Amino acid sequence: MIGSQLHAGRSRASTTCLIRLLLASLTTGGTCFATGFFGPREYLSRSEERIQASPEFYWEREVTRLAMDFHPPAQLHLTKVPEALSLQDADLKDFAAALNEARIKPADPAKATAQHTTARELITVTDDKQSAALPEEFASEFADYHRGAFAYRLGKARWDDARTAWEALLNRPAGERHYRSVWAAFMLGKTAMKNGDYPAAVAWFQKTRALARDGFADSLGMADDSYGWEGRCEWKQDHPAKAAPLYLTQLALGDASAIISLKALIPDRTPVDGMLNYGPELEERQAWNDQQKRAAEKKAQVGLKTAAADPLLRRLVSAHILAAAGDPMWQSGDTQPASRCARWLAVIKESKIGPVEDAEYLGWIAYTIADYKQAAHWLELAKGDTPTTNWLRAKLQRRAGQLNEAARSMQLAWQALVKPSVPDAAESETNESADEAFGESFAFPMSASGDFGLIRLARDEFVQALDTFLIGGLWTDAAYVAERVLTADELKAYVDAHTKVTKAAPPRLAYLLGRRLVREDRYAEATRYLKPPYDKVLDKYVAALNAGADATQSNHMRATAWLTAAWLARHDGMELMGTEAAPDGSEFGGDFADPDIAKQRQSGKYERRTYQNGDETVVAKPMVLPPSKAELQRLAKSKLSPDIRYHYRVIAAALAVKGARLLDDNTEELADVINTAGQWVKDRDEKLGDRYYIMLEQRCPKTTIGKAALAKRWFVQETGPWNQQQSAAYEALLKELGIDKPQE
Repeated sequence: MIGSQLHAGRSRASTTCLIRLLLASLTTGGTCFATGFFGPREYLSRSEERIQASPEFYWEREVTRLAMDFHPPAQLHLTKVPEALSLQDADLKDFAAALNEARIKPADPAKATAQHTTARELITVTDDKQSAALPEEFASEFADYHRGAFAYRLGKARWDDARTAWEALLNRPAGERHYRSVWAAFMLGKTAMKNGDYPAAVAWFQKTRALARDGFADSLGMADDSYGWEGRCEWKQDHPAKAAPLYLTQLALGDASAIISLKALIPDRTPVDGMLNYGPELEERQAWNDQQKRAAEKKAQVGLKTAAADPLLRRLVSAHILAAAGDPMWQSGDTQPASRCARWLAVIKESKIGPVEDAEYLGWIAYTIADYKQAAHWLELAKGDTPTTNWLRAKLQRRAGQLNEAARSMQLAWQALVKPSVPDAAESETNESADEAFGESFAFPMSASGDFGLIRLARDEFVQALDTFLIGGLWTDAAYVAERVLTADELKAYVDAHTKVTKAAPPRLAYLLGRRLVREDRYAEATRYLKPPYDKVLDKYVAALNAGADATQSNHMRATAWLTAAWLARHDGMELMGTEAAPDGSEFGGDFADPDIAKQRQSGKYERRTYQNGDETVVAKPMVLPPSKAELQRLAKSKLSPDIRYHYRVIAAALAVKGARLLDDNTEELADVINTAGQWVKDRDEKLGDRYYIMLEQRCPKTTIGKAALAKRWFVQETGPWNQQQSAAYEALLKELGIDKPQE
């Protein structure tokens, strides 16, 4: 709860933006990397851990979900405050409105306005070191308020004067205090709170809302701010059950600072170093002696029992425990996630409470500590057909070997969490909410899509698995299915079917298909799926291949064609035939080596890594949902050749060697071609590099490049006439097609 500081000005833009993001996150998916991570992000490479584990719960998501049930009274006139409206702007604007509406009637309006402006400007810069006096103003509610504000800014010693001025304002007849009644009540609440008189502060904050409800002006939105401040007063009085609905109303009104305030109501929450905390900081707690630790533990236990008896606090504690258990980044202090889970379940059991709201959340807590029997118990008590209920049911059914039942339950959860509207959902790479952004974290829509997609793979529902991964924003996993599991014809049918519905092919998936068709030598079909202008590059590449293979042409013309094709394959290979995921990583322009999901699944095992005392232990374990026989057969058929990173460089080198076979020995052009081809493959395939070096050694020993290579006994960083010719031609092609891309 970080309410507005009335005399410092404020902006509501950032909190309003955040709350919209959080509310949107309840149904949307995508990717957002708050830590700056930008690389492969997939579910299947760690599917064993994820399919067995609880999804990551997020505190922001859960309290936002709860806040949706909290609304201010319908008759409360809450003010929409303009983004950039400062306190001074609001003050001057209200004064002008009062003049215009004849609520105040000074003999000289211009003079009264100047006096009002001067007073406001002085108040803005006033502090407890101020010696200036407040200038005279036209007698009105505005002058009364200014006297109180000026005294307040002078420091605690003058707060009695501030209170007297604001109370005098509120004693005016209702018709004379339309614009400053809400302001005065709000500041009387803040003054009482700062003096430690929390009951009086609560009464004034409630009065603030009552005045707004009665139609008094609230140009700074103090009525909605009062919920958070009142919540703080109740928390200060150790009334968490009263504070919780106030904070949730504050959150529902768009003030995301309530997300932090609500954490203060969790009895056993330990602070996070470097974060805003209420109560003792982490460093202070770490310095506690045994007696202080026992006292804190006892206090937490009492607080948990109190929370267990209150439906709303109970839901908040459950949500916080799940959020902390799922994200090691936020785990700190002495209370570890497993012990927190077990203790909370024990407190709930001891409390012998009746019907439980969000019983499935208690089920998830039990599931988190592998107490599957208790998880099933709470699942039976869960009300409604919520996504979290169906998801937990799917987890337990899968553990019991009931894969068909798990698929049905998971589909219900998935459909409720994910918007099934954009099969090429990965086009929106930052569509996700602010609650999901740390390293390998997955928001509900992504995690649910991973679970459901894996189940569909296990059931040989390959096209459906592709659809699930795409819609859930798991692009790398979708790419694995599209490139390795589906046949090219199945993928083509999927893309074309979507095109018929939307009148446009899903761009990213269509581009993946185009490159796959190129890899399978289906050039005529590939052209329309490639991203322009690479369809034009493909035309030139195919023309060069055809000319090189034309035995009716001269050796020189064929060699030139093969060498042109080689150059295009090397420098545009990623765009023409690169794999989206492993091994090439076209997904990120080849900058990252994607996990090879196909090889992992073909092994049928996953690696469990543990670390102890700085030593790493790797244990291979069988997958609980291994690939089916059909998936393995498809992986064998779709294997890339060669199956290495930047595989197109090997293809380019092979094309260059085809051209080299048609060139005369001991020419600088031949030496340049073979040396360049060797440079392309030496880091990809060492044996192939050796073969090309031997070719260079045997056919070009008298050339400049050949002599340098023989002296080094390996390829050299030198270029000759072929490189010069091809570079010039390629530069012209890039310019012709409007491609802004430097040559490597």
